[in-house]
Amino acid sequence: MALEIGVGSGITTESLFANFEYVIGTDLVLESLRSSKQNDSKYHRNTDKLLKHVNGLELICADAASPFRRCVFDLIVSNPPYLSDDYDSGGKRINDGEIYGGTNGIEMTLHIIQSSVLSLKREGSLLIVVSSLSNMPRLDELLRQLNMTMKIIIEKKLFFETLSVVEINFKSM
Repeated sequence: MALEIGVGSGITTESLFANFEYVIGTDLVLESLRSSKQNDSKYHRNTDKLLKHVNGLELICADAASPFRRCVFDLIVSNPPYLSDDYDSGGKRINDGEIYGGTNGIEMTLHIIQSSVLSLKREGSLLIVVSSLSNMPRLDELLRQLNMTMKIIIEKKLFFETLSVVEINFKSM
C-alpha cells in the first residue's frame, strides 16, 4: 500500500496506482484533489473530503499522513514546498503553502516526516524531495531523533540549487 502526501496534479499518484494494489493520496487543498490529473470519471464523491476510486485509489483532503496511525504503508512519497518564505514589497509575508515550505524552507518537509512516522511500516520507505537551499542540518537532526536514515536516490542540479529525492528508512535494529 502506498501514500502520496500533497497530490497536486496527480501524476505521482497515478504512477503509484500503476504499481500498488491500493493507493491513498492526501492534499490540504480540496480543489487540488478535485482537479488532479486522474480525477475525471474514474471517481465518485463519498463526502466533501473524500474522492474514492472504486478500484483501490482514494483521495482524501487531509494534513499529510494525519488520518493514519497504524504502520500500514510500504511507501510514502511527497514533493513538498521547499522554498523559504518570501515577502512582498511592503515586507508582509506571502502566505502560500503550496510554494513556500516555511521560514527555512524545511518546515513542511519536517512536518511531513513527523506525520508519516506512525503510518510507515518498519521496513517501508519514505521518498521526499529536498532542496540544497533548505536547512538540511534540521532535517538531519530530526532523522537522528526518529532513529531514521537518509540516502540520496537522485539529484538534479539547477543554476541556484540542487534538488534531491531522498529515501528515508528506519534504522535496522
